[in-house]
Formats: sequence, C-alpha cells, structure tokens
Amino acid sequence: MQSVFGFHNPSRARAICYAITASDRSVHRQQIEREAPVFRDVSSWPADKLVEQIIKDEIHILVNLNGYTRGARNEIFAARPAPVQMSFMGFAGTLGAEWCDYILADSTAIPPETLRPWRGNFKITDVFKDDTEGEEEDWMYSENIIYCRDTFFCCDHAQSCDASERSVTWEQEQRRRWKMRKELFPALSDDTIIMGNFNELYKVRPSLIQLFTGVSLTDLDQIEPTTFRTWLRILAQVPKAVIWLLRFPELGEANLRRTAKAWAGEEVASRLIFTDVAPKSQHISRARVCDLFLDTPECNAHTTAADVLWSSTPLLTLPRYPYKMCSRMAASILKGALPKSNEGQEAAAELIAASEEEYEQRAVELATGLSYTMSADGYGQGDGRLADIRKLLWESKWHCGLFDTKRWVNDVETAYEQAWQRWVAGEGGDIYL
Repeated sequence: MQSVFGFHNPSRARAICYAITASDRSVHRQQIEREAPVFRDVSSWPADKLVEQIIKDEIHILVNLNGYTRGARNEIFAARPAPVQMSFMGFAGTLGAEWCDYILADSTAIPPETLRPWRGNFKITDVFKDDTEGEEEDWMYSENIIYCRDTFFCCDHAQSCDASERSVTWEQEQRRRWKMRKELFPALSDDTIIMGNFNELYKVRPSLIQLFTGVSLTDLDQIEPTTFRTWLRILAQVPKAVIWLLRFPELGEANLRRTAKAWAGEEVASRLIFTDVAPKSQHISRARVCDLFLDTPECNAHTTAADVLWSSTPLLTLPRYPYKMCSRMAASILKGALPKSNEGQEAAAELIAASEEEYEQRAVELATGLSYTMSADGYGQGDGRLADIRKLLWESKWHCGLFDTKRWVNDVETAYEQAWQRWVAGEGGDIYL
C-alpha cells in the first residue's frame, strides 16, 4: 500500500497515518512517511495518549491495517476514538468485534451467505440484536462489507516497478524468463515442468509444523491427507515435473524430503527442489521461472499471490471454506489479475478449483499439457494451456483491477464518503463499489 497515501485526492480525503511499529528504514516505509499528508510515529505511545491524539485530530474514519496480527493495537479501536471504524488488508477475516463497523472485501473473499443478518454495529444495542438469533448459525461476518470491484486486494507493483518494464515485449519476456530459468536451475532439462509454492512452509498444512521439528516416521500415518500429500500425488502423475519450495524455515527442507520419501518414494521425493529466500525484488523477478504456482488451500498465498501474478505465472487455488477469508484470498486476487473478457473468465474457471480432487486433476492436466520447443537461438517457447494463460496474464497486467492502485484509492474514497453519509443518517448496510 506504499503509494496509496500519496494518491489520495485531498478534496475527498485527508490521510493521517499512525505508525504503531518503529521504522524499519525500508523504501516502503520511507515513501509512506514522505507522501502521507500527516505521518505520526506512535510506536512508543501508550494507548491513552494515542486515543487522545486521534480524537484531537478529529478523525471521521479510523482504519485498522493490522487486525489480529503481531504488533496490533486493537485496544485503541475498542476505545472507539472515531465514529466509523474499518478493517483493511492486514487481517484476512472478521474481527468479530462491535468496534469494527466495516471490512473491505469482495464477493469472492466474503460470500454474502456468510454475513450476519443484522449488522448495524453503530449503537450499543446493536451488539445484542440479531433478528434470527437461535435460528440461524451459519453466518460468520458481523461487519458491514465494502464490496470492491474485481478484488479488494491492493497491490503497488505497477507503480513501484522500473518504468522500462512497460516497453518489454512478450518475446523479450520469454527470452528473459528462459535465461533466468537456466541461471537458477542449470541442471534441469529443457522439458522439465516447474511447479512451485513460495509461502512459508506452515501454509502447506498446520499439522506439518510437527514435521519441521522432526516427527518420527512412525507417526506419519496418523496425519490426515494434506496439501503436501496432494502435491506428491501430482508429482507422481507428472514424471517430468518438479516442485520448487523455499527453505522457509530451513529445517523444513530435510523433514519434508524425509516425509516425501516415506509417503511417495525416493523418485518422487527427489523432484522436490528448494532454494533460499530471496530479497523482495529478486523474489518477484524470479517468480516468472515457475510454470504453475500451487496455492495452499488451507491458508492461501496473499501478497505472494500478487507477486506471482505480477510475474504472469498462472496460479491454481482452491477456496476451501466459504466462511474462511484466508482460504479465499488467492481466488479473489486471481480474478483481479485476469481480464473481464470471456477468455479471462474461462481462465479463472480453470484455475479456481471446487474440490481437493479437482485441484489435483487441474494441476495434472495443466502440467502435462505444457511443453517446450527450442527456438533457433536457444530459448524455450512454451506451448499449451499454461502458456496461453501466462500470455493472457502478461497482456492484462497493466490494465487489470489488481494492479490499478489509483482506481483502488478512488473506490476507497467513495466508500469513505458513503460510510460517513450513512453514519450521519444513522444508517448501516453494505457498500457496493
């Protein structure tokens, strides 16, 4: 979100940033400090002082960018220093609290059927009122929803990348991609299909955290089928494929290799490849080497998904739970990266699976359908559905909703205006942008 605060139209919104963590001196932090109309480092402030400052600043709408994550200051929001309070980006799910009035989302990330029938949150009596209490228990979200176009996710890649990227042709990108592949994996044959995942390894499946610390092989049969087991089945069905993972944490590599050998045999286990975590810019650049990103259904890739799609790499995901936003994030982000054309909708239908079985089947079909032929000057040219989708993502990256930060800011300003007007009128309800 580093460009968001500088993009605000001062006639519509004045952004005051309260930084609750000390500066890490990153370029992202420095840009926000430079471009925000008002920037306050409140990382060392006690709660009462910060609450008083927010009231003094006469904040109309207070936005929570942390939710229930490390370093959050939710006690500030519980004190209700602003008339309207919202949750954006930082936490993928409901805060389940009367002090959060709105959450930014879209109909993919938060299906309407997961909403509480009564969602006022503006009066203390709203906390105790539910028109269907005792009858309906399927709802999850208590907040009013700000439904964004395409995707609610905000990504800054189009603004922060080198300006020369806009002039790169598709042919130049293919050559650049093949050159990077050879530099990164010189031992792989030209016909190898590279599937991968760049999440922290805990997202493979929470139960596999046990494996990272050295669970005995006699315990492995007690673990239920997992995303990792699904990946091994995919590898077994695509003999020319490898799965590329990060040493994140490093202890995970040895234990996952041992687990793969126990579950799928030596040959399949040998086709897991690990590399070290790279700096952000390098990570985004080398993501293009991957032919297909295999998302983790339990807890999706979030920022990583946006990074992968910026590199034009197709992403296969499974929004496993209707009520669990973190398992639906990648589907939302993917829809934002694809064009709204019939071709884009077809690609989304192929890359968003409806079940575990379909996820596995789609991965196998897409991987086996990809092949490479060598050009006269020695670079691999992809052929197959994955290659077609990659080109589609490449062609839409400068025009799609996911990377259009200026449009996102304009939409959010509209949401601010509507939310404030409703508060003044004593009304609630969802907002559709």
